[in-house]
Amino acid sequence: MQTLEIKKDIHWVGVLNATLRIFDIVFQTRFGSTYNSYLIQAEKPTLIDCVHEKFTPEYLEKLRSLIELKDICYIVINHTEMDHTGALPALLKETPNAQILSTKTAALFLKNILHGDIKGKMVEDGECISLGNKHLKFIHAPYWHWPDTMFTYLEDDHILFPCDGFATHFCDERLYDDRVDDFAEDFQYYYEHIMGPYRKKILEAIEKIKDLDIRLIAPSHGPILRTDPWKYINAYKDWSTPRKDPGKKQIVIFYASMYGNTKKMAEAIGRGASTINTEVKLIDAANVSPEFMRCEIESADGILMGSSTINGDALKPLWDIMNVMFSINVKLKKCATFGAYGWSGEATRLMEDRLKGLKLTVVQPPVKALLTPSDEDVKRCSIFGYDFAQSLLGSSTT
Repeated sequence: MQTLEIKKDIHWVGVLNATLRIFDIVFQTRFGSTYNSYLIQAEKPTLIDCVHEKFTPEYLEKLRSLIELKDICYIVINHTEMDHTGALPALLKETPNAQILSTKTAALFLKNILHGDIKGKMVEDGECISLGNKHLKFIHAPYWHWPDTMFTYLEDDHILFPCDGFATHFCDERLYDDRVDDFAEDFQYYYEHIMGPYRKKILEAIEKIKDLDIRLIAPSHGPILRTDPWKYINAYKDWSTPRKDPGKKQIVIFYASMYGNTKKMAEAIGRGASTINTEVKLIDAANVSPEFMRCEIESADGILMGSSTINGDALKPLWDIMNVMFSINVKLKKCATFGAYGWSGEATRLMEDRLKGLKLTVVQPPVKALLTPSDEDVKRCSIFGYDFAQSLLGSSTT
Protein backbone atom coordinates (compact mmCIF):
# COMPACT_ATOMS: atom_id res chain seq x y z
CA MET A 1 0.00 0.00 0.00
CA GLN A 2 1.24 3.47 -0.83
CA THR A 3 -0.11 6.64 0.78
CA LEU A 4 -3.66 7.64 1.69
CA GLU A 5 -5.13 11.14 1.82
CA ILE A 6 -7.24 11.05 4.99
CA LYS A 7 -8.31 14.66 4.52
CA LYS A 8 -7.36 17.30 2.00
CA ASP A 9 -3.59 17.80 2.13
CA ILE A 10 -3.22 15.35 5.04
CA HIS A 11 -1.73 11.97 4.13
CA TRP A 12 -1.18 8.70 5.93
CA VAL A 13 2.41 7.72 5.11
CA GLY A 14 2.77 4.80 7.48
CA VAL A 15 3.58 1.16 6.90
CA LEU A 16 1.76 -2.14 7.37
CA ASN A 17 3.21 -5.09 9.27
CA ALA A 18 0.63 -7.83 8.75
CA THR A 19 2.92 -10.68 9.82
CA LEU A 20 3.78 -9.28 13.27
CA ARG A 21 2.54 -11.63 15.99
CA ILE A 22 4.39 -10.41 19.09
CA PHE A 23 4.98 -6.71 19.85
CA ASP A 24 7.80 -5.69 22.21
CA ILE A 25 8.35 -9.38 23.00
CA VAL A 26 5.35 -9.37 25.37
CA PHE A 27 2.10 -8.41 23.61
CA GLN A 28 0.19 -10.60 21.19
CA THR A 29 -0.72 -9.02 17.86
CA ARG A 30 -2.89 -11.66 16.25
CA PHE A 31 -3.66 -9.45 13.23
CA GLY A 32 -0.31 -7.70 12.98
CA SER A 33 0.01 -3.95 13.39
CA THR A 34 0.68 -0.72 11.56
CA TYR A 35 3.15 2.09 12.15
CA ASN A 36 1.20 5.21 11.33
CA SER A 37 2.84 8.48 10.33
CA TYR A 38 1.10 11.50 8.83
CA LEU A 39 2.22 14.27 6.47
CA ILE A 40 0.47 17.63 6.68
CA GLN A 41 1.05 19.50 3.42
CA ALA A 42 0.62 22.98 4.81
CA GLU A 43 2.59 26.10 3.87
CA LYS A 44 5.11 24.74 6.36
CA PRO A 45 4.98 20.99 5.63
CA THR A 46 4.91 18.94 8.82
CA LEU A 47 5.37 15.29 9.62
CA ILE A 48 3.59 13.70 12.58
CA ASP A 49 5.58 10.85 14.14
CA CYS A 50 7.79 8.34 12.38
CA VAL A 51 7.99 4.54 11.92
CA HIS A 52 10.01 1.50 12.95
CA GLU A 53 13.61 1.42 11.74
CA LYS A 54 13.27 -1.72 9.61
CA PHE A 55 10.70 0.02 7.40
CA THR A 56 12.90 3.06 6.74
CA PRO A 57 13.42 2.56 2.95
CA GLU A 58 9.70 2.04 2.33
CA TYR A 59 8.84 5.01 4.53
CA LEU A 60 11.21 7.43 2.80
CA GLU A 61 9.99 6.28 -0.58
CA LYS A 62 6.41 7.08 0.39
CA LEU A 63 7.39 10.53 1.58
CA ARG A 64 9.33 11.25 -1.60
CA SER A 65 6.25 10.38 -3.64
CA LEU A 66 4.49 13.34 -2.02
CA ILE A 67 7.11 15.94 -1.18
CA GLU A 68 10.73 16.99 -1.53
CA LEU A 69 12.12 15.94 1.83
CA LYS A 70 14.19 19.10 2.14
CA ASP A 71 10.92 21.06 2.18
CA ILE A 72 9.69 19.53 5.43
CA CYS A 73 9.73 22.23 8.11
CA TYR A 74 8.66 20.35 11.23
CA ILE A 75 8.76 16.79 12.52
CA VAL A 76 6.44 16.31 15.48
CA ILE A 77 7.56 13.58 17.87
CA ASN A 78 4.63 12.86 20.16
CA HIS A 79 6.43 9.94 21.83
CA THR A 80 9.98 8.63 21.47
CA GLU A 81 9.56 4.86 21.74
CA MET A 82 11.54 3.18 18.98
CA ASP A 83 8.56 2.00 16.96
CA HIS A 84 7.90 5.72 16.35
CA THR A 85 11.46 7.01 16.06
CA GLY A 86 13.41 4.13 14.55
CA ALA A 87 13.48 5.71 11.08
CA LEU A 88 14.16 9.20 12.47
CA PRO A 89 17.99 9.20 12.10
CA ALA A 90 17.74 8.40 8.40
CA LEU A 91 14.90 10.86 7.95
CA LEU A 92 16.86 13.71 9.52
CA LYS A 93 19.69 13.20 7.04
CA GLU A 94 17.17 13.87 4.25
CA THR A 95 15.42 16.82 5.96
CA PRO A 96 18.13 19.39 6.73
CA ASN A 97 15.63 22.20 7.26
CA ALA A 98 13.31 20.38 9.64
CA GLN A 99 12.88 21.22 13.31
CA ILE A 100 11.76 18.58 15.80
CA LEU A 101 8.81 19.55 17.99
CA SER A 102 8.47 17.59 21.24
CA THR A 103 8.09 17.80 24.99
CA LYS A 104 11.14 18.56 27.12
CA THR A 105 11.26 14.95 28.30
CA ALA A 106 11.05 13.65 24.74
CA ALA A 107 13.92 15.95 23.74
CA LEU A 108 16.08 14.43 26.49
CA PHE A 109 15.21 10.94 25.30
CA LEU A 110 15.98 11.89 21.70
CA LYS A 111 19.50 12.93 22.69
CA ASN A 112 20.10 9.36 23.81
CA ILE A 113 18.51 7.98 20.66
CA LEU A 114 20.25 10.23 18.14
CA HIS A 115 23.50 10.82 20.08
CA GLY A 116 23.92 14.28 18.68
CA ASP A 117 22.58 17.81 18.76
CA ILE A 118 18.89 18.16 18.02
CA LYS A 119 17.55 20.99 15.95
CA GLY A 120 14.15 21.73 17.35
CA LYS A 121 11.84 23.27 19.88
CA MET A 122 10.43 21.99 23.16
CA VAL A 123 6.76 22.92 23.08
CA GLU A 124 4.76 23.83 26.18
CA ASP A 125 1.47 22.34 27.23
CA GLY A 126 -1.28 24.15 25.31
CA GLU A 127 1.16 25.90 22.98
CA CYS A 128 0.08 26.58 19.40
CA ILE A 129 2.30 26.79 16.33
CA SER A 130 1.33 28.15 12.95
CA LEU A 131 2.08 26.18 9.80
CA GLY A 132 0.99 29.16 7.73
CA ASN A 133 -2.42 28.05 6.61
CA LYS A 134 -2.88 25.48 9.38
CA HIS A 135 -2.35 25.47 13.13
CA LEU A 136 -1.16 22.87 15.60
CA LYS A 137 -1.95 22.74 19.31
CA PHE A 138 0.10 20.57 21.67
CA ILE A 139 -1.39 18.85 24.70
CA HIS A 140 1.03 17.29 27.16
CA ALA A 141 -0.08 13.83 28.28
CA PRO A 142 2.73 12.59 30.55
CA TYR A 143 2.60 8.94 31.50
CA TRP A 144 0.15 8.15 28.77
CA HIS A 145 2.30 5.06 29.29
CA TRP A 146 5.58 7.01 28.86
CA PRO A 147 6.62 10.28 30.57
CA ASP A 148 7.47 12.00 27.28
CA THR A 149 4.07 11.82 25.58
CA MET A 150 2.00 14.60 24.07
CA PHE A 151 -0.98 14.83 21.74
CA THR A 152 -1.03 17.07 18.67
CA TYR A 153 -4.31 18.65 17.56
CA LEU A 154 -4.71 20.05 14.05
CA GLU A 155 -7.17 22.82 14.80
CA ASP A 156 -8.27 23.67 11.27
CA ASP A 157 -9.17 20.07 10.37
CA HIS A 158 -10.27 18.91 13.85
CA ILE A 159 -7.84 15.97 13.89
CA LEU A 160 -6.23 14.59 17.02
CA PHE A 161 -2.87 12.85 16.63
CA PRO A 162 -2.47 11.05 20.00
CA CYS A 163 0.37 8.69 19.05
CA ASP A 164 -0.23 5.52 21.13
CA GLY A 165 -3.48 6.88 22.51
CA PHE A 166 -6.62 5.18 21.14
CA ALA A 167 -4.41 2.91 19.06
CA THR A 168 -4.79 -0.79 18.23
CA HIS A 169 -2.39 -3.45 17.09
CA PHE A 170 -4.55 -4.35 14.11
CA CYS A 171 -3.34 -4.38 10.52
CA ASP A 172 -5.83 -3.86 7.71
CA GLU A 173 -4.99 -1.94 4.55
CA ARG A 174 -8.51 -0.49 4.49
CA LEU A 175 -7.29 1.59 7.48
CA TYR A 176 -10.52 3.32 8.55
CA ASP A 177 -12.50 2.06 11.54
CA ASP A 178 -15.70 1.89 9.50
CA ARG A 179 -14.07 -0.20 6.75
CA VAL A 180 -11.92 -2.73 8.59
CA ASP A 181 -13.18 -5.86 10.32
CA ASP A 182 -14.34 -5.72 13.94
CA PHE A 183 -11.36 -4.72 16.09
CA ALA A 184 -13.17 -3.96 19.37
CA GLU A 185 -11.53 -6.83 21.26
CA ASP A 186 -8.07 -5.81 20.05
CA PHE A 187 -8.75 -2.16 20.90
CA GLN A 188 -9.54 -3.10 24.50
CA TYR A 189 -6.65 -5.59 24.66
CA TYR A 190 -4.29 -2.78 23.66
CA TYR A 191 -5.73 -0.53 26.37
CA GLU A 192 -5.46 -3.17 29.08
CA HIS A 193 -1.89 -4.11 28.16
CA ILE A 194 -0.37 -0.70 27.53
CA MET A 195 -2.56 2.03 28.99
CA GLY A 196 -4.33 0.27 31.86
CA PRO A 197 -1.59 0.76 34.47
CA TYR A 198 -1.84 4.54 33.99
CA ARG A 199 -5.56 5.06 34.48
CA LYS A 200 -5.20 8.23 36.54
CA LYS A 201 -3.01 9.81 33.87
CA ILE A 202 -5.45 8.71 31.17
CA LEU A 203 -8.25 10.57 32.92
CA GLU A 204 -6.07 13.67 33.37
CA ALA A 205 -5.29 13.77 29.64
CA ILE A 206 -8.91 13.21 28.64
CA GLU A 207 -9.87 16.14 30.84
CA LYS A 208 -7.49 18.31 28.77
CA ILE A 209 -9.07 17.36 25.43
CA LYS A 210 -12.72 17.25 26.50
CA ASP A 211 -13.54 20.65 24.95
CA LEU A 212 -11.76 20.08 21.63
CA ASP A 213 -13.81 19.62 18.48
CA ILE A 214 -12.35 16.24 17.55
CA ARG A 215 -13.80 14.80 14.35
CA LEU A 216 -11.07 12.29 13.52
CA ILE A 217 -8.44 10.49 15.60
CA ALA A 218 -5.24 9.48 13.81
CA PRO A 219 -3.31 7.18 16.18
CA SER A 220 0.09 5.58 15.74
CA HIS A 221 -1.14 2.00 15.38
CA GLY A 222 -4.18 0.47 13.76
CA PRO A 223 -7.34 1.98 12.33
CA ILE A 224 -7.88 5.69 11.83
CA LEU A 225 -10.97 6.57 13.86
CA ARG A 226 -13.35 8.70 11.84
CA THR A 227 -16.72 7.23 12.85
CA ASP A 228 -17.80 8.75 16.17
CA PRO A 229 -14.26 9.34 17.49
CA TRP A 230 -15.66 10.26 20.90
CA LYS A 231 -16.87 6.68 21.26
CA TYR A 232 -13.24 5.63 21.61
CA ILE A 233 -12.34 8.47 23.96
CA ASN A 234 -15.33 7.66 26.16
CA ALA A 235 -14.35 3.98 26.20
CA TYR A 236 -10.94 4.94 27.61
CA LYS A 237 -12.65 7.18 30.15
CA ASP A 238 -15.03 4.42 31.17
CA TRP A 239 -12.29 1.79 31.51
CA SER A 240 -10.10 4.20 33.49
CA THR A 241 -12.77 5.24 36.00
CA PRO A 242 -12.60 3.39 39.34
CA ARG A 243 -15.65 1.22 39.98
CA LYS A 244 -15.20 -0.02 43.50
CA ASP A 245 -17.31 1.22 46.38
CA PRO A 246 -15.15 3.93 47.98
CA GLY A 247 -16.58 3.00 51.37
CA LYS A 248 -15.33 -0.57 51.19
CA LYS A 249 -11.93 -2.19 50.94
CA GLN A 250 -11.66 -4.46 47.93
CA ILE A 251 -10.04 -7.87 48.18
CA VAL A 252 -9.30 -10.07 45.19
CA ILE A 253 -8.71 -13.76 45.86
CA PHE A 254 -7.02 -15.60 43.01
CA TYR A 255 -6.81 -19.37 43.28
CA ALA A 256 -5.99 -22.45 41.22
CA SER A 257 -7.14 -25.80 42.54
CA MET A 258 -6.34 -29.24 41.15
CA TYR A 259 -8.95 -31.26 43.06
CA GLY A 260 -11.07 -28.57 44.70
CA ASN A 261 -9.20 -28.42 48.00
CA THR A 262 -7.59 -25.02 47.46
CA LYS A 263 -10.92 -23.79 46.10
CA LYS A 264 -12.59 -24.86 49.33
CA MET A 265 -9.98 -22.88 51.25
CA ALA A 266 -10.51 -19.82 49.01
CA GLU A 267 -14.25 -19.90 49.62
CA ALA A 268 -13.73 -20.07 53.40
CA ILE A 269 -11.22 -17.22 53.26
CA GLY A 270 -13.70 -15.18 51.23
CA ARG A 271 -16.43 -15.76 53.80
CA GLY A 272 -14.14 -14.66 56.61
CA ALA A 273 -13.00 -11.57 54.75
CA SER A 274 -16.61 -10.63 53.95
CA THR A 275 -17.61 -10.32 57.60
CA ILE A 276 -15.99 -6.88 57.67
CA ASN A 277 -16.85 -3.89 55.48
CA THR A 278 -15.19 -5.34 52.37
CA GLU A 279 -15.95 -6.25 48.79
CA VAL A 280 -14.49 -9.67 48.03
CA LYS A 281 -13.98 -11.11 44.55
CA LEU A 282 -13.18 -14.81 44.21
CA ILE A 283 -11.48 -15.58 40.88
CA ASP A 284 -10.46 -18.98 39.50
CA ALA A 285 -7.12 -18.09 37.89
CA ALA A 286 -7.37 -21.07 35.53
CA ASN A 287 -10.49 -19.65 33.88
CA VAL A 288 -9.51 -16.04 33.24
CA SER A 289 -7.13 -14.22 30.92
CA PRO A 290 -4.35 -12.70 33.07
CA GLU A 291 -4.23 -9.68 30.77
CA PHE A 292 -7.84 -8.80 31.57
CA MET A 293 -7.17 -9.01 35.31
CA ARG A 294 -5.12 -5.84 35.33
CA CYS A 295 -8.08 -3.66 36.31
CA GLU A 296 -9.09 -6.03 39.13
CA ILE A 297 -5.54 -6.11 40.46
CA GLU A 298 -5.02 -2.37 40.28
CA SER A 299 -8.36 -1.64 41.95
CA ALA A 300 -7.80 -4.08 44.80
CA ASP A 301 -6.66 -2.94 48.23
CA GLY A 302 -5.56 -6.46 49.05
CA ILE A 303 -4.62 -9.52 47.00
CA LEU A 304 -4.69 -13.14 48.13
CA MET A 305 -3.07 -15.88 46.06
CA GLY A 306 -3.92 -19.55 46.55
CA SER A 307 -2.42 -22.55 44.81
CA SER A 308 -2.09 -26.27 45.17
CA THR A 309 1.50 -27.49 45.16
CA ILE A 310 2.60 -29.71 42.28
CA ASN A 311 6.18 -30.89 41.81
CA GLY A 312 7.28 -28.43 44.46
CA ASP A 313 5.80 -25.42 42.71
CA ALA A 314 2.70 -23.26 42.44
CA LEU A 315 0.35 -23.84 39.52
CA LYS A 316 0.97 -21.97 36.26
CA PRO A 317 -2.23 -19.83 36.30
CA LEU A 318 -1.01 -18.13 39.48
CA TRP A 319 2.40 -17.40 37.95
CA ASP A 320 0.62 -16.00 34.90
CA ILE A 321 -1.38 -13.63 37.12
CA MET A 322 1.74 -12.51 38.96
CA ASN A 323 3.65 -12.07 35.71
CA VAL A 324 1.28 -9.32 34.55
CA MET A 325 1.75 -7.42 37.81
CA PHE A 326 5.09 -6.00 36.65
CA SER A 327 3.18 -3.57 34.45
CA ILE A 328 0.60 -2.59 37.09
CA ASN A 329 0.87 -0.24 40.03
CA VAL A 330 0.93 -2.83 42.84
CA LYS A 331 3.67 -1.39 45.02
CA LEU A 332 2.85 -1.76 48.74
CA LYS A 333 -0.50 -3.45 48.15
CA LYS A 334 -1.16 -5.92 50.93
CA CYS A 335 -1.10 -9.60 50.12
CA ALA A 336 -0.86 -13.12 51.52
CA THR A 337 -0.89 -16.68 50.21
CA PHE A 338 -2.62 -19.98 50.91
CA GLY A 339 -3.00 -23.44 49.46
CA ALA A 340 -3.54 -27.17 49.88
CA TYR A 341 -0.69 -29.62 49.35
CA GLY A 342 0.15 -33.31 49.45
CA TRP A 343 3.83 -33.50 50.39
CA SER A 344 5.79 -30.38 51.32
CA GLY A 345 3.68 -27.40 50.23
CA GLU A 346 6.27 -25.04 48.70
CA ALA A 347 3.73 -23.12 46.59
CA THR A 348 2.81 -20.56 49.26
CA ARG A 349 6.43 -19.65 50.00
CA LEU A 350 7.35 -19.34 46.32
CA MET A 351 4.38 -17.10 45.66
CA GLU A 352 5.30 -14.97 48.67
CA ASP A 353 8.81 -14.51 47.30
CA ARG A 354 7.48 -13.40 43.93
CA LEU A 355 5.00 -10.97 45.48
CA LYS A 356 7.74 -9.46 47.64
CA GLY A 357 9.86 -9.06 44.51
CA LEU A 358 6.99 -7.12 42.96
CA LYS A 359 7.08 -4.79 46.02
CA LEU A 360 3.80 -5.94 47.53
CA THR A 361 3.57 -6.21 51.32
CA VAL A 362 3.01 -9.68 52.78
CA VAL A 363 0.99 -8.99 55.95
CA GLN A 364 0.57 -12.46 57.44
CA PRO A 365 1.95 -16.02 57.23
CA PRO A 366 0.32 -18.37 54.73
CA VAL A 367 -2.43 -20.76 55.69
CA LYS A 368 -1.99 -24.33 54.38
CA ALA A 369 -3.99 -27.53 54.47
CA LEU A 370 -2.68 -31.06 54.00
CA LEU A 371 -4.70 -32.74 51.25
CA THR A 372 -8.44 -32.31 52.00
CA PRO A 373 -9.14 -29.38 54.37
CA SER A 374 -10.66 -30.50 57.67
CA ASP A 375 -13.35 -28.59 59.53
CA GLU A 376 -10.57 -27.09 61.63
CA ASP A 377 -8.69 -26.07 58.46
CA VAL A 378 -11.82 -24.38 57.11
CA LYS A 379 -12.16 -22.47 60.37
CA ARG A 380 -8.52 -21.40 60.18
CA CYS A 381 -9.11 -20.19 56.63
CA SER A 382 -12.09 -18.12 57.72
CA ILE A 383 -10.00 -16.51 60.48
CA PHE A 384 -7.18 -15.96 57.94
CA GLY A 385 -9.59 -14.07 55.68
CA TYR A 386 -10.96 -12.04 58.58
CA ASP A 387 -7.47 -11.11 59.78
CA PHE A 388 -6.44 -10.08 56.26
CA ALA A 389 -9.50 -7.86 55.86
CA GLN A 390 -8.85 -6.37 59.30
CA SER A 391 -5.31 -5.45 58.18
CA LEU A 392 -6.76 -3.29 55.43
CA LEU A 393 -8.96 -1.17 57.67
CA GLY A 394 -7.62 2.30 58.24
CA SER A 395 -4.91 1.81 55.60
CA SER A 396 -4.58 2.73 51.96
CA THR A 397 -2.53 1.45 49.05
CA THR A 398 -0.65 3.35 46.40
